Amino acid sequence: MARTEKNQQGKTRNGLQYDILPQREFGEKMAAILVKRGANHLFWKGRDGEEINFPQGTAHFIEHKLFQQEWGDAFTKFTQNGASANAFTDGDKTVYYFTCREKFMENLKLLLDFVQKPFFTKEDTEREKGIITSEITMYEDDPNWVVYYQMLESMYGKHPIKNRIAGTAETVEKITAETLQKAYETYYTTENMVLICTGDVPVRQVRAAAETVQNRRTDVRVYFPMEETGILEKYKERNMGLSQPNFQIGFKLPSAKKEDWLKLRIAAGFYLELLAGESSPFFRKAYEKELLDEPLGAAFFCGEGYAFAAFSGSGDHPEETAELLGRELERLQKEGLDWEDFRRIRKKMLGRFLRRMDAPQSLCMGQIEWAMMGVPGAEVLEVIKTMQKEEAEKLLQNAFTIDTMVLSVVR
Repeated sequence: MARTEKNQQGKTRNGLQYDILPQREFGEKMAAILVKRGANHLFWKGRDGEEINFPQGTAHFIEHKLFQQEWGDAFTKFTQNGASANAFTDGDKTVYYFTCREKFMENLKLLLDFVQKPFFTKEDTEREKGIITSEITMYEDDPNWVVYYQMLESMYGKHPIKNRIAGTAETVEKITAETLQKAYETYYTTENMVLICTGDVPVRQVRAAAETVQNRRTDVRVYFPMEETGILEKYKERNMGLSQPNFQIGFKLPSAKKEDWLKLRIAAGFYLELLAGESSPFFRKAYEKELLDEPLGAAFFCGEGYAFAAFSGSGDHPEETAELLGRELERLQKEGLDWEDFRRIRKKMLGRFLRRMDAPQSLCMGQIEWAMMGVPGAEVLEVIKTMQKEEAEKLLQNAFTIDTMVLSVVR
């Protein structure tokens, strides 16, 4: 493992959080600006009770436009500086980042500069609508994308997690330069931003650069529509002419408080592996019945107002596969988790975590997730080490039920 010096974590005078994780044995360096606002943050209220609702896709639209500055294209400038830059938006966050070997501070100052200086014009905004609409059309032709959102639409009736991150052609058309400016002022406040740097970076210079970030605040506060505990429908299907069906099996779970997200995610990692991993009785049975050729993909997601587990796969008999998974869930809930299996999964998760900390890119991306939960990486490691079998069993018993299981199929 690469030698990692003492991490520097704190806040600037203006309230910007910074996480600097130096690794001196790497030539590669990475920096990211995490904005804790994403596609889910559509509904806001001011102190006077005024309601502000942004169209679906607004956060993603800002991500597209922010690289376009009054002086030119920030992407081009990063390339000229020998850096590779990119950005992404999901339901909970927007992230801007770059990697480089040379001119790190020059690229860092560029990152901090353009993220603070939006330049939204009517002409550029209208032009960007066509680009984003084409992106939306491309995703709607992707069976993996379609089957995933069918699953969410089966589980959620009101929470924005069910919405496409980029919005729809109709919602994108409603976005104007004024919409983008207002949303930027609402989303991009200093208290909701984190600067993360990894690799062989000059710690003092990074801290000095972070101090230049302006203090931006807003009086409005985000809220989420009240979501029902149950699901909308058990089964949803779409025909796209596939040779073999794709499917997603979802379990809608009760939402949790932010302080519980870390333990919830770690516990979920244990029992998703035990329920449907390569060594699980479920996969052995599914393979013997010729339902699956390889293990299901398994993932757990939680955030403000939502939590769910998703199992993805392909096969000719998705209904039988979902039924078998449901029976295995009930068996685990009745019999409990096997201690030796639990210890094996713990070692696997610890190894995966330590490997993630061993390179600048993976460490930076991991820190983004940990910063969203408001915890340092050391705390994540400690929770994995100390998680008890009984804790995971309690979550399994209380959160997973067949009643909130849905099946989404694309044929």
